[in-house]
Amino acid sequence: MTKLTVLTPVLTLLLALNTYATDYIFHQGFEDFSTPVSDADKARFLVQSSFGATPDSIQALNGSYENWIDQQIALPPSLHRPTLESITLNRGPNGGVGQIHRQGVWNLITTTGEDQLRQRMAFALSQIFVIADKIPVTKIRVTMMSEYYDVLVRGAFGNYRDLLENVTRSPAMGMYLSHFRNRKRELANPITQTFYTPDENFAREVMQLFSIGVFERELDFSLIDGDPNMAGTQPIETYDQNIIANLARVMTGFGHQCNGPETVTNGLVSVEVSAPDCKPGEGRECQGVHCHFNSAYFANPRPAPNSQYNGIYHPDIYRPMICYPRFHDIGRDANGNPNPERPNTPPYDGEPYRDKRIIGHLPGEGTGTLPMYAEECDSLHNLPNPTALQLQKMQACLDYCDGELDQALDALFYHPNTPTMLARLLIQRFTTSNPSPQYIKAVANAFVDNGQGVRGDLGAVVKAILLHYDARGDRFRKDAHFGKLKEPLIKVRQFYRGMETVTSDPEQIKWGPYRVEDTEDSFGQRVFGADSVFNFYLPDYQPPGDIANAGLFAPEFEILTDNTVIFGQNTLHLFVCNGYGTLNTTNPPFRFSNCGSSGNDSNFGFYPPESSAYIPEEVLLGLSDNFEQMMEQLNLRLLNGNMSGSFNPATGMKGVLKNRLEGPMSGFDKRLIAITAIQIILASPEYAVQR
Repeated sequence: MTKLTVLTPVLTLLLALNTYATDYIFHQGFEDFSTPVSDADKARFLVQSSFGATPDSIQALNGSYENWIDQQIALPPSLHRPTLESITLNRGPNGGVGQIHRQGVWNLITTTGEDQLRQRMAFALSQIFVIADKIPVTKIRVTMMSEYYDVLVRGAFGNYRDLLENVTRSPAMGMYLSHFRNRKRELANPITQTFYTPDENFAREVMQLFSIGVFERELDFSLIDGDPNMAGTQPIETYDQNIIANLARVMTGFGHQCNGPETVTNGLVSVEVSAPDCKPGEGRECQGVHCHFNSAYFANPRPAPNSQYNGIYHPDIYRPMICYPRFHDIGRDANGNPNPERPNTPPYDGEPYRDKRIIGHLPGEGTGTLPMYAEECDSLHNLPNPTALQLQKMQACLDYCDGELDQALDALFYHPNTPTMLARLLIQRFTTSNPSPQYIKAVANAFVDNGQGVRGDLGAVVKAILLHYDARGDRFRKDAHFGKLKEPLIKVRQFYRGMETVTSDPEQIKWGPYRVEDTEDSFGQRVFGADSVFNFYLPDYQPPGDIANAGLFAPEFEILTDNTVIFGQNTLHLFVCNGYGTLNTTNPPFRFSNCGSSGNDSNFGFYPPESSAYIPEEVLLGLSDNFEQMMEQLNLRLLNGNMSGSFNPATGMKGVLKNRLEGPMSGFDKRLIAITAIQIILASPEYAVQR
């Protein structure tokens, strides 16, 4: 069978200029879009809110969309790290797991998990709070990477402020953006007069990408004009280099917890994992706050994996980082003397000063300062037997460190930019690349107040995204630039779920005829595989041509290249055909070649592949024998019932299927007809674009 490809120009034209304007004054007065009225409505909603519709999920969506969202929010989270650890333990000594197995667990949970909305939200958040396994320090720590994803899973419907802190304290983020073991400015080598200097990487990105953005904006994402008397819009920067440098000083002193030997278990297998013996308790080297003042613990080598169970790490590898005040900037030098006072006006070229200049940490403030700590903390570290008074001073130093972090994160949480920045990014991941100002403002308002006076409720935010008129109404039919190019991983998941694909792999983590877990070469995307903290694509990316000329954005087009179009479609071909084809009598055990056919159905059959994913034979055999009814069944499973055109006369997508399949494949095996139709649908622009 010929492998099919997608023509990029067709995709580009599909997102061309809009032809109808949406009426935002009267649209809500005449139609109610709160409840689906057809299976097509349900399927379209499920494609936006999950990793794809299944026949069962379509039938289960009874009542309002909001009711379904509430049910999803109430479901317990499907966690990735415990699943990966359980697989590792079950493999036995020397079984070993790597990043490809972590991706396999992601495939398993996103394809089969009940908590679809939570997993879809976590995937969206993973493209905002980006880390990647492309640097050595994260690549080898598979368990830590899985736990970071679980931070996003657990926080998907929680409060953004909590999520921001959990991300900040995550060792995975700390290692990726280098504030793990970040330390204050102090002399490193008296001979060469070199200094330790706080790393600014995370301080910059937590503002630029995770919260407030670069320019001040209204709630509808429009730029605030810094000088109305000048022509055009004069953007106002939200922060400057001095703010970055000072926030980096706040992000100093954080490192691994140190809790001593522990047991990791999946309920059936238990493994002891060692670590430095610093857990509080009788006979330990430290207790309580004293453990925060040991230099060796701060510089502690990474918790090593178990010697036999490769991939089983001590939990300290992924637990939230704690502060070691000896290495935290308190506004004093190494001798405890106050740093210079900050001048009243810039330039601030004498940093570090005794205070820290950051974004205002109270609502409504522009910038603020965090004061120098009144006491000196360096002399308290490495004390073997601290007195009660010294322990009290230690606690005060620790409270200062944690309190500074709280105030800095509060500043970003309460900044007026954060709601609109997050709203636009999440809308782009769920529904459309070019949300209207009204859409962004509505979602931003849900962040500001969830209706009960709570700011930052992500459950309310995702509900506002999915229930807004732009997402639920008929704008997608009237507005040609509404929607988005599907991400490659979404395309694969939607196919798997729509065709009820299963895997014969006993561990349930192999989801293709070959290393589908590593999809980067074929599709240009894999979980935690972005090339930088800026994600796979920029939110403002504009491919040259009609889209850019129309002033529209299409982020996913940034990884739509000639290679990913061709290789991605050929990979999908292998996924669809896996296990089906013509009997190969020269290659025992007589497996079938990929969808090969002699021109009739006499030799076409199915051989279940080992340890790989495939469409169950009963799914294909369960499709209608009537050609048009079969196409409508595939239409609902893969195109939300929105396949274009008609069978009679043969127009649009339906016409293509009719002309290429009904007559030419008359008398062929029904399974082959269905597989061929699926191939054509998966290669079509209609499948590539989410409307």
